[in-house]
Amino acid sequence: MAPLTTPCACPDCVCTVSEGDAVLRDGRAFCSEACASGHKNQEPCHGNGSCGCTCNT
Repeated sequence: MAPLTTPCACPDCVCTVSEGDAVLRDGRAFCSEACASGHKNQEPCHGNGSCGCTCNT
């Protein structure tokens, strides 16, 4: 059975995250610590923009 996935709670992120890998913050699931912290230093969610998101801009 495939793991359940959910969209990242970061408003502009297009990533999905499995329940077991999610960074949980305030009851919401994020794909990375960067998304969960609101991209305080404009860091990409998966290093060097490897996922294609622009949610850090």
